Amino acid sequence: MTPGGQVRGRPGALALLIRMLINLAAPVVTYVLVRPHVHSDLTALVAGAAIPVAYTVGVLVWRRRLDAIGVVAIVCFVVGLLLALVTGGNELAFKLREDIWTGPAGLACLISVAVRRPLFSVVFRLAARRDPRLAGRADDPQVRRLMTVTTAVVGVLLLVHALVMVALALTTSTTTYLAVSRPLSLTIVGGGLAALVWWIRHQARSRPPRRASGTEVTAGRKDDHADAHHPEDGHHQRAGRRGVAPWAR
Repeated sequence: MTPGGQVRGRPGALALLIRMLINLAAPVVTYVLVRPHVHSDLTALVAGAAIPVAYTVGVLVWRRRLDAIGVVAIVCFVVGLLLALVTGGNELAFKLREDIWTGPAGLACLISVAVRRPLFSVVFRLAARRDPRLAGRADDPQVRRLMTVTTAVVGVLLLVHALVMVALALTTSTTTYLAVSRPLSLTIVGGGLAALVWWIRHQARSRPPRRASGTEVTAGRKDDHADAHHPEDGHHQRAGRRGVAPWAR
């Protein structure tokens, strides 16, 4: 065992699975165990959500390493507490703490497409300023179309995800919501993004190869029409279409 409690030689995939169980499954199990002994859903929800927070803090203190999933859990935990405080202890606000951001983000994407300023296109142009290899493609019509479609699809996915999560939270019990929300989120967002990535790769494969740059084309034309030197009289004559001087035919 390492000082952090990790078995030597344990595959990274197994370690990731353990972190996912702590951050995703532990809150559900804790809620189910605690709920019969408290008077409100909010108390049980907070107790379940505190497990990933405690784990992340423990890993940070003991091993001085941040767990990415745990950091997200901490941020969402704090946001949920603030929302519950602002809404007077409403458990629905705390329940939706991890999903509430997808609605505004999806609307922002769709609005940016409506005003013809797709967010992904803006991000691509900002990246092109730092990477000369992308600078020449920022104004490519096909790239602009790709960025517009990507922004629109991501916006729809995020907005649909937010609406589905809100409907699920309003129509099911807290236990059902905790058990179903994460797999459903992965299905909506993960499946949609996977389909989008497949479409982008398909577009990249079907795109015709880029033409040679203007310098190469000019150089090629100069080579095709290069002047030929007559070996007898020393005069220069223009080469024919196949690069052979008229006197040599």
